[in-house]
Amino acid sequence: MRARGFSLVELLLASALAAAGLALAFGILQGATRAATAAERLAAHTDRLRSVQALLRRQLADALPQALDPAAGVEELRLFRLEPQRVEFVGLMPGTLARGGAYVQVFRLERRAGGKALLFEYRMLTPGGVLPAERPPEVLLEGLAEARFSARGFGPDGRLGPWRERWERVGELPLQVRLEAGFSDPRARFPPLLVPLRHSLSGLVGLLPEAARRDPRGEDEP
Repeated sequence: MRARGFSLVELLLASALAAAGLALAFGILQGATRAATAAERLAAHTDRLRSVQALLRRQLADALPQALDPAAGVEELRLFRLEPQRVEFVGLMPGTLARGGAYVQVFRLERRAGGKALLFEYRMLTPGGVLPAERPPEVLLEGLAEARFSARGFGPDGRLGPWRERWERVGELPLQVRLEAGFSDPRARFPPLLVPLRHSLSGLVGLLPEAARRDPRGEDEP
């Protein structure tokens, strides 16, 4: 009895089934690879965001009641400047980033092609003034769709004041600083950042000289 071989139709059908199985396996592998890559990217983004928020909390919380301009008189004794896109203050820098001592530190938001970027820069503060920056600004985060700083302190009546997008009070640090932001990628989230300042003088306005207690913008007027 002669053995019967495979017909051409059977061979074509077997090849088609094998090709379909390989395509399915390849698709599953591609999907798994994309999922793993996305998970790794999200984990890296989350770690970066945690590090950046930790830096913001540490540096802002330790802002010193020290004049931004050592040569400024009492009438212009600015300890802290804040605008929606920028915050400036004096604080200590860790030895891993600088030579130690007091530095004028700036966190600012800059618009770029892919959205806003959060930058950090610092310059050493000396009795003679502020020295030039030792290195270019550090880009902390990119891809922000919108972001803004705000601050608040106590009013003359001792009550907590509203959030304001500008802080230009003479001789005072704000009580709290807030950064609200969102990423262009809807899957990424920026938890609201609220930082209380340890050395704030907002609650001690009654102990400051009259020139330092006066609010040049009239923000504390009833």
